[in-house]
Amino acid sequence: MNEFTITPKVDAAREFIEISKDFSNPLDLVREAISNAFDANATEIKLIFNAVKLYGENVLKIEISDNGVGMNQNGLQSFFDLGNSMNRDNSAAIGEKGHGTKVYFNSAGISVTTVKDGIEYTATLDQPLKSLHDGTIPIVKVFSKKATYGNGTKIVILGYNNNRCDQFSHSMLKDHIMWFTKMGSIEKEFGISTHNDVKLILKGLDRDDPEEITFGHYFPGDSKNFNKLFDEYFTDAPHYYCKKYIKKGTLPNFPFIVN
Repeated sequence: MNEFTITPKVDAAREFIEISKDFSNPLDLVREAISNAFDANATEIKLIFNAVKLYGENVLKIEISDNGVGMNQNGLQSFFDLGNSMNRDNSAAIGEKGHGTKVYFNSAGISVTTVKDGIEYTATLDQPLKSLHDGTIPIVKVFSKKATYGNGTKIVILGYNNNRCDQFSHSMLKDHIMWFTKMGSIEKEFGISTHNDVKLILKGLDRDDPEEITFGHYFPGDSKNFNKLFDEYFTDAPHYYCKKYIKKGTLPNFPFIVN
């Protein structure tokens, strides 16, 4: 009888592909971008979507920028690594697994310009998805120089999701942001003002000028007299009725949490 051992291995390129495509909704890129900006303590976030001509073809160009703390060399390493997160022990951080930014790899190119501690870093990654399908981990080229402006990060992604653009209209982006990202948090309804000064500059593919969006999910105010709603909207009146109810006490399964 022969005895031998097996050491499990990881096919790194295949795992990068799986993670980059593991986000079923292309709009997950937006959630990831906003989460990273909040984790960087940004107060201004920009998401600009355009279709640009490259080599005679329309290519989706996504620009993500914020005025957060920026990244140094270790931060950039974490940004491009799989499973390496600078926020692993930060309970206040939204992202902590080191998987989220890999959704950016589902593209034809990524460039990151970031400033921290007076140093500007520019990192470029060409054809990440193609390289991964070829079984090769793509190489990130990084240049650094003395910064001429303050901290912050700008990311440009080309050809994301094979240039499928159907979900990047302005209204769809805004709706997703206010319902599924930190920008649409309901914390203001509970008197939490930590992020009240955060603003988002958004431009979808079908809009010429960006729109400024303020932090916090928007709720309609309590409706006026219900009879007056019928006078104004007739049988559609129930669609316009809104009433806020406030309950105080403890949660049955978590009695130590008082609300």
